[in-house]
Amino acid sequence: MSRVARFHADRTNQKLYFARLSCQQAEQTDHIQQVQAHREAAVFHLHGAVLAFLQELVRYYRLNDFMPTLKSIEDGMAEKGQVSPEVNVMQQLAKQGFIAELKRAYRMCQYAPEPSAPEPESETSSNLIIKVTQTPQAWLPDTKIIREWHRDLTQLIDGFRNEMVEF
Repeated sequence: MSRVARFHADRTNQKLYFARLSCQQAEQTDHIQQVQAHREAAVFHLHGAVLAFLQELVRYYRLNDFMPTLKSIEDGMAEKGQVSPEVNVMQQLAKQGFIAELKRAYRMCQYAPEPSAPEPESETSSNLIIKVTQTPQAWLPDTKIIREWHRDLTQLIDGFRNEMVEF
C-alpha cells in the first residue's frame, strides 16, 4: 500500500484538484457572477485541502482527533512528548504567509464585506456627487493569487509527505 493511500491523502488530493478545476472555470467564463462563484469555490477547496491535510497528520501521528486544528495536533503531540515539524511550519504560515492569506479570504467568503463610506468625487465642481458603486469582488483574490496559493500548498504538502517516515 502506498504511503499516500495509507494516510488517507486522497481527500487532500481531491480538494487540491477541485481548487484547480475551479480556477480553470473562473478563467474560462466572462460572466462576472460565475467568475466570483468559481473563485470562491477555489478558496473553499484550498481551505478544505488544509483541513484534509490536518486529518492526514492526525492519522500519521496516530492521534485521536476527529476535527483537528494546528493547536489540537500540537497539544496531542505534546502529550506524547513529541513535536510535529509540519505543524510548526504551518503555524508560521498561518501567522504570516500564504495560509494566513488563504484563511482571510475564506473568512471574507463567509461574510459580506463591510461597505466603505462613500466619498465625494473630487473632480466635480460642486463636490455633491457621491460615488457609491464599488466592485463587488474587490476583497476576493484574483485567479492568479489563488493559483499561487494552490502551487504553494501543493508543494508544501508534497514536501511534508516526502519527509514522513515511520517512527
